[in-house]
Amino acid sequence: MENFVVSARKYRPVTFDSVVGQSSITSTLKSAILNNHLAQAFLFTGPRGVGKTTCARIFAKTINCEHLNDKMEPCDQCESCVSFNRNNSFNIHELDAASNNSVEDIRRLVEQVRIPPQLGKYKVYIIDEVHMLSQAAFNAFLKTLEEPPAYAKFILATTEKHKIIPTILSRCQIYDFNRITLNDIAEHIAYVAQNEGVTVEPKALMVMAQKADGAMRDALSIFDQIVSFAGNHVSYKATIENLNVLDEEYYFRLVNFVLQGDISNSLILYNEVVSKGFDGLNFINGLASHLRNLLVSKDAGTITLIETSEQSKQAFAQQSVQCSLRFLIGAIDLCSQVDLAYKNASDKRLLVELNLMKMCKLTVPFESDSQAGAEKKNPELNPNPVTAAQVPSVSKPEALPLSRPVSPAVSIQNEVTPPTSAVIEPKVEAEFKILKTNRSRGLSLSNELDQKAIISGDQSTEETLNQRFDSVSIRLDEKDIIQGIKDFLNHTRIEKPVYANSLLAEECKLGDNNTLNLVFTNQSAAENKETLTELIQFLRKELNTTEIQMGSIEIHETEVERQPTAMERYLKMTEINPQLDALRKQLDMDLRD
Repeated sequence: MENFVVSARKYRPVTFDSVVGQSSITSTLKSAILNNHLAQAFLFTGPRGVGKTTCARIFAKTINCEHLNDKMEPCDQCESCVSFNRNNSFNIHELDAASNNSVEDIRRLVEQVRIPPQLGKYKVYIIDEVHMLSQAAFNAFLKTLEEPPAYAKFILATTEKHKIIPTILSRCQIYDFNRITLNDIAEHIAYVAQNEGVTVEPKALMVMAQKADGAMRDALSIFDQIVSFAGNHVSYKATIENLNVLDEEYYFRLVNFVLQGDISNSLILYNEVVSKGFDGLNFINGLASHLRNLLVSKDAGTITLIETSEQSKQAFAQQSVQCSLRFLIGAIDLCSQVDLAYKNASDKRLLVELNLMKMCKLTVPFESDSQAGAEKKNPELNPNPVTAAQVPSVSKPEALPLSRPVSPAVSIQNEVTPPTSAVIEPKVEAEFKILKTNRSRGLSLSNELDQKAIISGDQSTEETLNQRFDSVSIRLDEKDIIQGIKDFLNHTRIEKPVYANSLLAEECKLGDNNTLNLVFTNQSAAENKETLTELIQFLRKELNTTEIQMGSIEIHETEVERQPTAMERYLKMTEINPQLDALRKQLDMDLRD
């Protein structure tokens, strides 16, 4: 029975041109060989399975070849190339630093470096996983690495460059290997499959490439595994079944349910996914990736960022037309929140299901529970949409007190007083209250219109409400402001005691246009702009409004009572009791201030 050789070894590149996905590095190495600009030490770093050791071997073989061709590739016919191909070259030495990481191992290597090559120009030492060397081994290697014999070349390979000491890095030319792209991996697997007489569906190739995570060695190992499972015809279904990958059709179906606000079918689909043995966290991460692909598919210029088959790109482009940017960004944010909370959740399935329910509600018009209940009980409260002609102009109110704190469902009291003989219809008046409350919470009118909470969508009504909002400012309650300042001072008293003691909360006033006039007893505290900014931000967050602004600052300096000196205190004591001075003289004590 013939011995089986895995594809990663059987199709290992033997020339620079056959290296996949590292063209910039291979071209630099070939140019260095052509111009005879070879450093004494190289450091190849990058993720696993991207060709670091392979390029090191090809480089060692090439610089010792006696008959290089015009493309700076080895001839495979000279004695040096033949011995290398047979794995019995005396000029190329490989050392695994993971198992040979002591000082004695490095000393033996240094002793070998002293022996010149018997065949060829150079002796090449390839040290794999060099970051595993001990600190003492690195130090023993420094001198030889910096000033080796002219015939010695060192190639260090590692996946963790940050673990190598800087003195080693400074003595090497560093080459950073990149992850291999999905398209390059898929093309190379297709080439291997063709040579092996295996047919593979294009979607299956992309699944293998995605599962490999940029490593060609992993991709070829996956290919061997699936061929052993499916035979000479590898289908997409057999690939996802063998690799335990969730079919992307589930995500397309789920997004359709979510866009329709169909909570029931969304939960049923998730139950089907769980019943197949898939983990909830992997499902959420896959959904986040799917939503991200939909987001970049909305623009023809960014659709190239999706690394998948052309058939899948078309499917993403079709579904992205049905999704708004607001929905996609909100849904991705929900997935990221679940990803962060999943580990500590006691009921992980409920966490995922709650996330799906929230996604379904992203596409449902926003409506407060109190309004919804009132309209169901009394349909007359929901009249036909009004037009801009029905909305009268509104004068600026004198004051609109804001209760503290403001909740999302609470509307502003003391409505805007309209001009004489002006009557606002109940529907418009209620919508204007909601608009003012939401605006104080930082919401934009466009989002409110998207949620269908303010008006029915009439453009003229939207412009009118915008004008009315711009003409009205909310008058904050001064008592709430003073209480908010006190809360801030209590919050910062430990970290900034001088600031907390110098700001007089009771004497602070609220001026026109909601400007805050502060009173200090300390000049330096009043000039602390950073803390003033923190105070304004704290008040805006505490009062749930953006109306408050910084006004004037006053300094009320207080006179500090001067403390008497020691001499003054002594003289005062002698006035009360003259015998004290006599006692001092008997003891021959001097007076010193």
